[in-house]
This record gives sequence, C-alpha cells and structure tokens, in this order.
Amino acid sequence: MNIQSDCVGCIVGQIDKALDLLEVEANLAQEIRAEVKKRSLSFSYSHTPPFIAKDVYAYLGDRLGLDDPLESIKQQSIQKATELLPFIYKKLLLSDDKLFTAIKASVAGNVIDFGAKEQFCVTNEVQNIFDTDFAINDYEKLKIQIKNTDKILVLADNSGENVFDKVLLKTIKELYPSKELFYATRGKPIINDITTKEAYQIGIDEVATILDSGVDTPGLDLSRASNEFKAFFDDVPLIISKGMGNYECLEQLKDDRIFFLFKVKCSVVASSIQKNVGDIVLLRN
Repeated sequence: MNIQSDCVGCIVGQIDKALDLLEVEANLAQEIRAEVKKRSLSFSYSHTPPFIAKDVYAYLGDRLGLDDPLESIKQQSIQKATELLPFIYKKLLLSDDKLFTAIKASVAGNVIDFGAKEQFCVTNEVQNIFDTDFAINDYEKLKIQIKNTDKILVLADNSGENVFDKVLLKTIKELYPSKELFYATRGKPIINDITTKEAYQIGIDEVATILDSGVDTPGLDLSRASNEFKAFFDDVPLIISKGMGNYECLEQLKDDRIFFLFKVKCSVVASSIQKNVGDIVLLRN
C-alpha cells in the first residue's frame, strides 16, 4: 500500500520523537526537523510508507553520526520483553492449544513499535492479549498450512518483538520437529527494527536459521532485498509476516502463502483491512 496524507505527518512525527528521546542539541535538532519537513513536501505517493521512511532515517543517522540511532531504544525494548517471558511461559504451560497461545504472544509483542503514531503499553498488552479476540482470525488456515509444509519463514519486525517471536518459533519446533524454520531480519539498522544482531542476541538461531533480507526499509520492500533473499522468498511455501511495515510492503502481492500477524496501530492500515485501530489480526493475504 502506498503512502497517504496521514502517513506524511506520521513519518515527520517519528523524527520529532527520535530527536526528543535522543536529547539532540537544540540547534541541530531544529536543523534536522526543518530539513525533514522540507523533504516531506515532496514525498512520492507512489511508494509505501516504509520506502519513504528509510530516507529520512538515513538522513537522521548521517546528521547524528550514528549507524543505529535508536540502538538504546531497541535494547530497552528487548529488556522489557524479556521480563515478561515468565508470564508468557506460564500461559503456554496451561494452554490446551500451545500454537495459538504462542501466536497470541507473538502478536502482543507487535505493540513495541517506535514508528507507530498510536502507542500501546507492552505490559498491558501481554497481560490482556489472551483474553482478546482476533478481529480477523485465519488461525485454522494457518495451522493447516504449518502442518502440511516443510519450510516456514517468519518476517521479523521490531526489536523486543523478537523475544516473543522466539517463543512462537520454539513452540512450532516443539510441535513439529521436522519443520525447517527461518527468521528474516532487516539488512541494516532502520528505526527500531530487528537486524541479525538483535536476532542472534536473544538466541533465535537456537530454533531457526537467521536470514539477512538485505532490505534497508522498515518493512520488507522486496525491491530493496538481496537477490539471494528474493530467490528464497519466492520459493518458501509458507510465510508469517509480523507487523504493519511488512503488511504495507507485501499486501499488494495478494500472495496466499503469506499470513499477516499484527496489531493495527494507525487509521490508514485500519481502513485498508476495514478494522479498527487497536485490533489484532491474523490475516491470510
């Protein structure tokens, strides 16, 4: 899906928020804000929000002299998610459908999204997620596909979320030991998204093969992916796509191998799927 007018303000607002959190010196922050607002006037409406966002974040990193401007935010999110694991594992232990419970845990982690205009409390989400229904629920279709396929690719989203994604991957592996599992990350730091660094940090490699997609966008824009990853993506029989950024980049493919798993955090995506901000969805493309 391509950007709309609401997306422009959201992208500009993300830079404002980053500058405040990083406590950037006032004059430099003013210069960066002015330049981003200037660039926003010529954003192309023929591209997805993640494609547009990559340029302003690259500019932010260049001006600050940082390869990964939100590294500290990413680490805080991972720490917070890790603290919630005992609660998750207790729910899994008591669950009659461990796969569904692990999927619920994984989508709860999707609230950790620096780039979203609407923000949610991860502790509250995790505590309430098991009593929350999916607004779109293609779980039965996904369960059949998981059972009948040999390879599964999970597309990563935000740091902190990877902690809960590991729970999902581990659960799939325990239920279906013969499945080959793969976890695709961003190709370089962008916003608070997961790179191979954060995937290895929390031990995703213990349960899945970690792949570097090569993309430099906060969403899997296949035009920015490496040739090696594109070939793998085209061949894998089942894809679980985490987060709105990946949805924004991939929904136009109308590819029924893809199941989108995310929390709705903006009105543009809500309108796209005809649901509400705050809803959780498990949607077959």
